[in-house]
Amino acid sequence: GGARPVAGEAVLAIVGGDVHVGNGVVHRRGTVLCRDGRIAEVGAGVEVPEGARVIDATGRRVLPGFVAPEGANFGILRGRPRPGEKFGDCLDPESLYTELALSVGITSYFASGRGRGIANDANAVIKPANGAPELMILREPAALEVAWTRASVTDRGSFRTQLTNARSWIAGGRKGRPPAPSGVIAALDREIPVRMSAQTRADVLDALEFAKEFDVKLVIEDAHEAWTVASEIGGRGAIPIVEPRTRRMPDLAAEDRSGSTIESAAILEKAGVPFCLLPPGGFGGGGTGISLGGVTGRDLLTYPLEGAFAIRGGASPDAALRAITLTAAEALGVEKRIGSLERGKDADIVIYQGDPFDYRLMAEVTIVNGRVLYERSKSTLFGHLPPR
Repeated sequence: GGARPVAGEAVLAIVGGDVHVGNGVVHRRGTVLCRDGRIAEVGAGVEVPEGARVIDATGRRVLPGFVAPEGANFGILRGRPRPGEKFGDCLDPESLYTELALSVGITSYFASGRGRGIANDANAVIKPANGAPELMILREPAALEVAWTRASVTDRGSFRTQLTNARSWIAGGRKGRPPAPSGVIAALDREIPVRMSAQTRADVLDALEFAKEFDVKLVIEDAHEAWTVASEIGGRGAIPIVEPRTRRMPDLAAEDRSGSTIESAAILEKAGVPFCLLPPGGFGGGGTGISLGGVTGRDLLTYPLEGAFAIRGGASPDAALRAITLTAAEALGVEKRIGSLERGKDADIVIYQGDPFDYRLMAEVTIVNGRVLYERSKSTLFGHLPPR
């Protein structure tokens, strides 16, 4: 359902709401005009062409669709992709998970089909476009995941050799067969980011050293102690993914275990470092990304709450909104397509009842590529709830 746009739906106008662009700019009672799946115009004085489908968002907030830096393959067939298989080959666009994701305003997420070995590019940025499979794959592969901090000395050594050879091959005009897989080449070309888990301060510094040596874009996963080296992270332009609710105690016997803090995001913001947010242990524990298996069994439905915890720890609402929209898009390397309501970007939009960081409020309408794919009033799951 909902896959075919009806006449007039190629042009969609959202009028009357407070439009939060995602980069700090707000248009009070603004208009977002979408044409052919892209954002055509945003602002207070935008004219709505005749025949456009109009959604009245008066009294609501109009926000960029939320982008999750990690998710547990919702909208993908269970147990897939298998080794050697692409995410595009195993979509499940009618899955209830896709409706749940849209119901909270999530319009894109990073899915990892974690491979074996030290480096893996079996991953994708996916849109949970309920009923619209042609919209679901935004980018594949989307990152080079490197198990650097957990790798043996031998594995590190051989991977470093591969990277060094690949760099020489690039510098020498790319003659002959590439000495490394395409994902490694794409990371060295800075086309896709490198993602590394780095839980301790020492691991974070190690990851930053790697990024400096090979000049790659770095995203730091599980960055519990990133707040202790905020200026170093800023200096490398790396993006940490922090979990405001994670409780990691300092270890008095280990000097490099300073522990986590709810003030993590605020400290990073003060140092000018953009950050992303996740619930404890990825979404759903064990680093699996967004799922229904979380701390309260419903992390999939509470993504914006992580922003509320970041704010509780002293971060600004602007930085928290950026964390779940534009910064997350930057971490996924797709900020030219999604993450903010700017002209030319994909029309991925969520109309929220009010402040997205108020746990009592919900998404009213979620739009992917200019198509209305979720309306709370018509939802089988949430349609019974009274409008606010």
